[in-house]
Amino acid sequence: MTEHPHPPGPDDSDDTGADAPGSSRPGPEQPPPSAPEFPARTRTPRPSRRTVLAAGVPGAAAVIGLTALTGPRPARLGDPTGDPQLTTALAPHLAGHRHVAVALLDGKGTTRFGGFGATAARAFEIGSVTKTFTGALLAEAVARGEATMDTTVAEVLGAQADASAIADVTFAELATHTSGLPRLSPDMMLAGWLATLRRKDPYAGHDGDDVIEAALATTPSGRGEHSYSNFGVALQGQLLARLADTDYATLLARRVLEPLDLGETYAPITPAGLSADAPHGHTPTGLPAAPWTMGGSAPAGGIRSTASDLATYLAAVADGSAPGAAAATEVLLKGEDGERTSMNWFHEDFAGDGSRITWHNGMTGGFAAFVGFDPVGGRGIAVLTDTARSVDELGVGVLTGEVDL
Repeated sequence: MTEHPHPPGPDDSDDTGADAPGSSRPGPEQPPPSAPEFPARTRTPRPSRRTVLAAGVPGAAAVIGLTALTGPRPARLGDPTGDPQLTTALAPHLAGHRHVAVALLDGKGTTRFGGFGATAARAFEIGSVTKTFTGALLAEAVARGEATMDTTVAEVLGAQADASAIADVTFAELATHTSGLPRLSPDMMLAGWLATLRRKDPYAGHDGDDVIEAALATTPSGRGEHSYSNFGVALQGQLLARLADTDYATLLARRVLEPLDLGETYAPITPAGLSADAPHGHTPTGLPAAPWTMGGSAPAGGIRSTASDLATYLAAVADGSAPGAAAATEVLLKGEDGERTSMNWFHEDFAGDGSRITWHNGMTGGFAAFVGFDPVGGRGIAVLTDTARSVDELGVGVLTGEVDL
């Protein structure tokens, strides 16, 4: 891995919101000066550059310029709901947010919910947290004998991959961001820039076949080196759907969501697939942001979920009962800095005591998310917000004990 989480901010990214096509590592934009920080004396390293799905540096500059013209819209944190002890502890860390939902798992079968203007049943875009579900689909395909981690693009696509420079790229490479594919499909760069300028979904208009065709036409660069790629995980999900002779949303529902009874979690794929009451999110400065359904790139960040469903999901992943739970435990890549990657999950020793947290974060144009758990004790947390401001520092702080709940 090229970088490791470090102060001064939770992301240190140069991209605009969400799992955007930007950073070499996932992470949202640099938080504004008003974002809460932990005391320097007990500072916990935070996830760096692992959530961005938008349109890179040009897009970030455009959004900053646009929001400067319209002016920021001050955020008001919603009224507390759920566990009052939990919300009292969380509130000081949520300046700049509006609607927030949190699920805290104690590792012993009890889950506490707290929120601000939101219950545990409110739906949020979860951005790159979606990648962990795509990892579960990969692990499940391996368990069913449909693929191995060494299965190549050509073995899935056959003659369609003839003469492609990525024909011998494997599922293991796609799941660990070492395939050499860029963060974003090259044919999406201009459209992504314009969409980000307009606070729209930069991935719209490209279906699963488009993702595959664009990947086949791409020449990898830096293959074997870790470079965070939304494009690569989008391809991973579409290849898995091809293997199962279905589409990504259906595969996700049949193999992960329905077995776990995650009734409020889904991948809309297009705006038409959104539920009638689907909430919209906000940019970091408070402007309204259009939903991101992400089309063919949905395997990299297109899921909507609730704190209640994510609590169920995390508990089942942590105890090994979830379909594809091996995605979170089978380490495929060890970085020189000690960081480890399994199937679209990351493992890091944030506390510096040898223990590792299993985690992923996410951000879209109007939402942010963090999920993580301690694989030894089973303690976990899901944090969801409808503002594109990172909640990584809060999530990590809770799991390391830096934020006392």
